[in-house]
Amino acid sequence: MVGTFGLLSDNHASHFPADRLVENRTRLDAFELNRIGALVEGATTELRWGERRYQLSRQGANLLVDGIRISVTWTEWAVPWFLCPACGQRCKHLYLGELLCRTCCHLDYACRHQHRSIPGLDRIKQLRRRIGVDERPFSPLPRRQRRHLRHHRIADEIRLLESRLVSHLAGINRDLQRRIRVRKSKGKW
Repeated sequence: MVGTFGLLSDNHASHFPADRLVENRTRLDAFELNRIGALVEGATTELRWGERRYQLSRQGANLLVDGIRISVTWTEWAVPWFLCPACGQRCKHLYLGELLCRTCCHLDYACRHQHRSIPGLDRIKQLRRRIGVDERPFSPLPRRQRRHLRHHRIADEIRLLESRLVSHLAGINRDLQRRIRVRKSKGKW
């Protein structure tokens, strides 16, 4: 059953290219640049990422990033947003290299491509990490004293998700048994 959860796999469950994931890309964050003072009129900031250096300077309503003009817009609550140079949409992040928004760079989040075949598996792993026990489903949960309410709430949610996982796996098992019966009856085995 260990192989069922991908624990013996090569950890490449997703065939989505790693360079197209948001989490693997460097980006400019409008809120963070505002917090450090880089969006103040006339400010000049140097950002370094490895060997690469980026020169940012604020001029009027625009931010110059290595000579490329990025429009910055502000809400009535003084919250800054970038305007994507390609599509004109308001966005919080611009990804370095192209200096475009997530949509224009065709990027996607890793959570949309990992642990998608077994419903609830990622949540079970997350909850098990939170209480500091083995991440594998159905491994024993330690008993805690009565005053550990948070632990008991998380353990109850884990048990609920694991019971749903059992019914999901039972459905898969029934389907596989049915397929075997059909193939045997047709003489293909």
